[in-house]
Amino acid sequence: MIGGAKYLVFLRLSSYHLSYFLSRFILFLNMEKKKIIYNGNRERIDIFLKTQLNYSREFIKKLILNGSIKVNSKEVKPSYILICDDEIEIDLKSEEKNKTSLSSIIIYEDKDIIVINKPNGMLVHPTDDNWMNDFSALEFSKNTLVWLLYSQRFSDQLLKMKRLGLVHRLDSDTSGIMVVAKNEKAQKNLIEQFTQREVSKNYKAVCAGVFEKDFLTVDAPIGRFSGFKKLEVMEYGRDAITDFSLIERGKNFSYLDVFPRTGRTNQIRVHLSFIKHPVVGDKIYSKTNYDRLMLFSFKITFTHPSKGKKVVFEAEIDKDFKKRVKDLIGK
Repeated sequence: MIGGAKYLVFLRLSSYHLSYFLSRFILFLNMEKKKIIYNGNRERIDIFLKTQLNYSREFIKKLILNGSIKVNSKEVKPSYILICDDEIEIDLKSEEKNKTSLSSIIIYEDKDIIVINKPNGMLVHPTDDNWMNDFSALEFSKNTLVWLLYSQRFSDQLLKMKRLGLVHRLDSDTSGIMVVAKNEKAQKNLIEQFTQREVSKNYKAVCAGVFEKDFLTVDAPIGRFSGFKKLEVMEYGRDAITDFSLIERGKNFSYLDVFPRTGRTNQIRVHLSFIKHPVVGDKIYSKTNYDRLMLFSFKITFTHPSKGKKVVFEAEIDKDFKKRVKDLIGK
C-alpha cells in the first residue's frame, strides 16, 4: 500500500533471476499483490514455484488451490504447465485477521521470557510446518501467536531461535497462560525443564456430569492407533497422570482444578472423556454443541532460566469463561 492505494508490479524475468526477485519481494508483506511475466521453459507451476520459494510443494499447491496463485487472471491446477509470457499473480493477502496486540496479552516480560495469556480461539502456530522454514509464510496465518511474535517482536535474536521461541503449546480452543523464550539459552533451558517434567501447570475446567469424588487421580496411558489422529487411553500408550480436585458441583456439571503431572497432547481432555466426564465444549472427545471449550490454563511454575529461582505466574480468567462457569454450575 502506497498513498492508501494498492498497486501491482509487472516484470519480465527469466527463471534465473526470478528466485532472487521473489526472495526479496516476499519480504515486503505490506504489498498485497505481485504479478510476474514468466519467461522460461515449459514447467509445472507447483514445481517451478517450489524451486523459487522456500515453501514446500504441498504448501504451494494449497496456495494454488485456494486461489492465492493465479495464471493470466485465472485459477489453475497445481499441474498447470507454464509457458513463455504467462502472467503469474501471487496474492499474499491473508484472509485471516488478528486485531490482538501482543502487548495486550503479556502478563510478564524480561530479557529471557515472555509470559502471555493466550485468548480462546488463537492458534499457537500454523497447522503446517512451512513457517519454520520461512517465517514469511506466517503472512497466511495471522491468527497465531507466532505471527504476533514475528510481526511485533521482530529481531535478529528472535529469528535465530527455532520455532520463534516456543517451548510448549496450547490447543487453539484452550485459553490461558503460556511462556515463550526470548533467546536461545532460555529456550534450551525451558525445553529441558518441560522434558524433565520440572514445569508444573494448573488448569480450570468444567466437565459434564456430577463429579462424585472431591479428589481423583487418573493414571492411564495415552496413545493413538495407526492411521488415526484422535488420541485415547490405551494399554501401550505413553504414561499419563492427571490429578482432579473438585471446586464446585452443579446439577449437571462440575467445576474442577486440574493438575497434569505429565504433558501429553490433549491429556486432560482424553482423561476426562475416559472417566465419562468430558470437558464441556469438547467436540473431539465428546458429542457436544457447546460453543466454547471450558478449559483454561490458569497457572504455571518453573525455574527462571537465568535467575535460577522458582517463579509462579497466574493468568486472569476472562469474563466470558467466568460467566459460563456461573451459568453451567448454577451458583
